[in-house]
Amino acid sequence: MMMIERDMMMNSPKFKVATLATMLTLALTGCSGDDGKDGAPGTPGEDGKPGLIIADSAKSLAVTVDQILVADESKLTFTVRNEEDLPVVGLDKFGFILSGLEQGNNGNADAWKLLSSEGCPASKYSKCGTLEDNKDGTYSYLFDKDVTTEEAFTLADDKTLRLVVRVGGEQVGSSEVPYINDVHDFRLDGNAVAYTKNVTTVENCAGCHDDIAMHGGKYTEVETCVACHADNKVGDDALFTNLAHKVHVGVIAAPVGGCDNCHMATEGATDFANWKQVPTAESCSTCHADVDFETGENHLGGPRADNSACAVCHSESMTEMNHLSTYKGQTSRRENVHLTVTDAKMVAAPQAQENIDAGLDTASTGYVQLTVDIRDQDGQSMNQQLDKADFFYYSEFYINWGGHDMAMERGKILRVFTNKELYPGYVDKPIVLNYENGETTFEIGPFEMNDTFDGDLSASYGMVTPRIWFCMDETGTNIQSCSETASVWGQGAAGYNWLHFFDDQGMLNERPRRQVVTNEKCGSCHGTTTRESDGMVQMTLNCRSCHPVTKTDSEFFGTTCASGSLDKDGDGSLDEQVMLKNLMPRGERDWTTASNAGEECLACHNANNPPTQVIRDAHTKQGDADYVEQLTMSHPDHKVWIHAMHANNRANQGGEGWVRNVEYSADLANCVKCHDGDSFDTKYLVGRKPLALDLDYMDTYDGLDPANGKDTSGNKRYAVDAKADAYVSPTAAVCLSCHGKRAPEAGEDRRQVRKDVVGHMKQNGAQFGVTEGEYTGEESCAVCHDLGNLKTVHGLN
Repeated sequence: MMMIERDMMMNSPKFKVATLATMLTLALTGCSGDDGKDGAPGTPGEDGKPGLIIADSAKSLAVTVDQILVADESKLTFTVRNEEDLPVVGLDKFGFILSGLEQGNNGNADAWKLLSSEGCPASKYSKCGTLEDNKDGTYSYLFDKDVTTEEAFTLADDKTLRLVVRVGGEQVGSSEVPYINDVHDFRLDGNAVAYTKNVTTVENCAGCHDDIAMHGGKYTEVETCVACHADNKVGDDALFTNLAHKVHVGVIAAPVGGCDNCHMATEGATDFANWKQVPTAESCSTCHADVDFETGENHLGGPRADNSACAVCHSESMTEMNHLSTYKGQTSRRENVHLTVTDAKMVAAPQAQENIDAGLDTASTGYVQLTVDIRDQDGQSMNQQLDKADFFYYSEFYINWGGHDMAMERGKILRVFTNKELYPGYVDKPIVLNYENGETTFEIGPFEMNDTFDGDLSASYGMVTPRIWFCMDETGTNIQSCSETASVWGQGAAGYNWLHFFDDQGMLNERPRRQVVTNEKCGSCHGTTTRESDGMVQMTLNCRSCHPVTKTDSEFFGTTCASGSLDKDGDGSLDEQVMLKNLMPRGERDWTTASNAGEECLACHNANNPPTQVIRDAHTKQGDADYVEQLTMSHPDHKVWIHAMHANNRANQGGEGWVRNVEYSADLANCVKCHDGDSFDTKYLVGRKPLALDLDYMDTYDGLDPANGKDTSGNKRYAVDAKADAYVSPTAAVCLSCHGKRAPEAGEDRRQVRKDVVGHMKQNGAQFGVTEGEYTGEESCAVCHDLGNLKTVHGLN
């Protein structure tokens, strides 16, 4: 029958038929959208043909396009089957998109042109042609539009066409099946396509998004988006290139300029390199909005009437260098210097004379001895004593002890070289114990070996991670003394930092704690550069949103480690501390080291470290009904901080226009999006240390220095001043960080903590804001919310 129809149609030059035998099975879960309404629910399907076994249920659907005719009356036949390969009959919700790819010339990029977009049942957004259910799992559709009349595209045998068939979104048996888009690229003459255009794919998008279901969940593939958001269908703002760049550039968590975060070389992304191979005014202007290509304003090449000469100046290699060098280009620089920790161990008593003379040693303290070698790009020792090397702008080591929860608030920070202000307990003089054969050994302490909740920590373990910036000459190839470097930031480079574990015998070869996150997990959204087999997550620009360079930016001095505020109106009272520096991710040199695991933060971001940021007297105040819970959700403990920040639930998030708002791109219930394996199991929180709070922190804050109400000692309070006076149960704190708030109600300028959630937690043993003597640690969360339950309620089964 197929061949008969083919032979009949081929008699007319206007009719071309292509037979397609590929089947693409997709089962993507749709999400909510705001464009287009579904038609009324269809009636139950009729029985299939006699003797044919048909599906009475379906969890997913698969489409096979059997035949397509493109003509003044275009039609196709296709088969729909369920996950058990049984034919599905009775469906009446479909969408059909037909587009053609026009090859670019004169410097223009290849471009999809929409021939027709139709849907059944018909709606105000689309017409429905003639749909026929053949009662055997096959369907026929006759397009409403004569696609041969589309002026933007001329049909030809060798051109690539794209057909998208949308099915799903209706009941099959007792459940509704999700939408899928079945995408077919083909030629009129039936031969394999010679070219197509896929600059990115769903697989690329899945790094940040769980899915990209748009328009009420109907459209689930990037290939669908580009086929419909074509320049002959939509305006410039809705053209897919412009639309995609607008919602991502400067908004997502990866650096601007990191085009390869979306345009990666994955299977199917045949044209992933278009961004650097085919420069056009249309695509470039979506980011370079200050450039007027017609007039030549802000364009070194002057005015351009078309794209014919773009690639003459903007070669592939130059375009890649200009975009990626801002965050990838430091890889070669970083290779010049490695601070390699060769040994670390905890000792019971100090050996350095300065530590002995300090008289701080007791029967319950210990000291960390840290040995470091400065090595070159070939891994060879430079044979220099670290504290005497003059090419470090800063070389710092973050150290803590005490196992999973660590024991000290912010640990100990060995600042060999630093750009921080001197502050006792925060910036201490480095004490060298020994230097031999290029290795410098420092002794840091004392570390308290008795913990309020964990008891004796002598048999525990510690962690150490470096933070490095070294100076180079203007060429970026030679190490140079920082005193001779014209621009420390412009010429310098951030060294790699590695996370090491150690005990009282030395460094540990195996990890003593579970792997919670990985570089690949974090880097899928935040941008990952590759150094051999090790991915380096570019997190710095995100960290800087909370940790600005206060020393050189006094206007925003009232932040984080130096907590305080401003009196901008001069009335003698601190302003409400809503003014927070807006540091969106952008293409700028990495200001600090590249993370290797995403968990070095534990050295400071742990349960012992009470929240002390300026948010506490601006967005949550003593006396507020939910004061303790707000502080809990704003806690710097890593396991709370990360959850609450991504959920937009910290006390300084959630307000309209607030610069620290986070619009997370995936489903917050998808724990494995960030977690490695089953590391989110509640069993890991049982018996863990409670989170410390300092409830009267602002009562003891000294406010402004009357003589100078800005960058003075009277207008800042270091976070190390915090004194724990209350505690919160760890499991409750973690769960509250995601589940503690709902969308703002009318008239509220911040979201309130949900009393029902807190009440449920308290009923099951959780405690909020209790004293040390009152804390029992008797949470029973894991009894019901075990791993199986978590996977079920979070949809991870």
